[in-house]
Amino acid sequence: MKLKSKENRFKNLVLSISLFLLTINNISVAQPELTGFFDVINTQNFTENEYSQFQINQFELDISYAHQSRFSLGTAVAYNNVTQNMELAMAYAHYNFINEEGIHPRREETTNHTGIIVGKFDMHFGLDHMSFASPDRPIASQPLVYEKTIGGWSDTGVDFHMLHNDFSFHVWAVNGFYEGISLGGNLRYSFLPFLSVGVSQSTDFVKIDETKASITGLDILIGTEILEIKSEYLWAKGIYAGKQDTLGTEEMHEGFYVQALTQLDELISLPMFFTLRYGQWNSKEDRDFNGIIDSENRFTVGLGYQFHENVSARLELLTNKIENQKRFHQGTLQLVVAF
Repeated sequence: MKLKSKENRFKNLVLSISLFLLTINNISVAQPELTGFFDVINTQNFTENEYSQFQINQFELDISYAHQSRFSLGTAVAYNNVTQNMELAMAYAHYNFINEEGIHPRREETTNHTGIIVGKFDMHFGLDHMSFASPDRPIASQPLVYEKTIGGWSDTGVDFHMLHNDFSFHVWAVNGFYEGISLGGNLRYSFLPFLSVGVSQSTDFVKIDETKASITGLDILIGTEILEIKSEYLWAKGIYAGKQDTLGTEEMHEGFYVQALTQLDELISLPMFFTLRYGQWNSKEDRDFNGIIDSENRFTVGLGYQFHENVSARLELLTNKIENQKRFHQGTLQLVVAF
């Protein structure tokens, strides 16, 4: 009965949002929009010689509304492939202090503006938040260091930000990972049209004079028409795998990744892209109590084919080594559809 009650509440929420947006659609100054995406994956574990079944990895339905008077709303419901339930992924209001037009892209901001977001949203920490959605990530997996630290961090709170030509910053106050408040921000500067550098930091306060967690990151992005290289280095304390660190340790764990993405169409006259990534993570703790300090490294290679602007297929080959264990090998096929 509790499960049915939750499902009914969720359906009522989606219905209410839909009815609201259908109503405001009749207003001449409104700009409502319905978008979304999903991807299907199949993974083979070469080390254990096991196949997985085909499964939905991500599914998301985004409903947004932009008003000409600097105001916009955004909501999203998404499929959780762990719990196999639909969840509220995003619900925010955005106000633009300067520009007249109230359009606020969900993932990547490109228009100069100063604004504030209130609600639940993806955290603008580092670079990986721009690849949370499967159409925006050229391979199936997230960088190792993000898996081990903040994961796909979205949170509820307030974000004040400014984007002006080569410079941008975000300052936020959100719930964080503990029962308190997380204060932090992101600062980014483009030194050249193809080169930008950023720094991000957020700290969880449970009291005015007591902190439980912190995450710090440095990143660099180099991008041309056919080649993109990006790298991030993260330090984390009190956070592990997107949750509170149950060890309660004061020790930092850290890691980095380097990723190169290139478009192959000019070389082979086919709409294909190639991705190469290396990642490493280290800790001073022994979480599995095997007498060895935790460490992990991962090589990932990906090849993709763009059938259509909104449809692509990817092949990912991944090799992972944990501490002194035997290297783990895995392959994933992925079909991505956006609409």
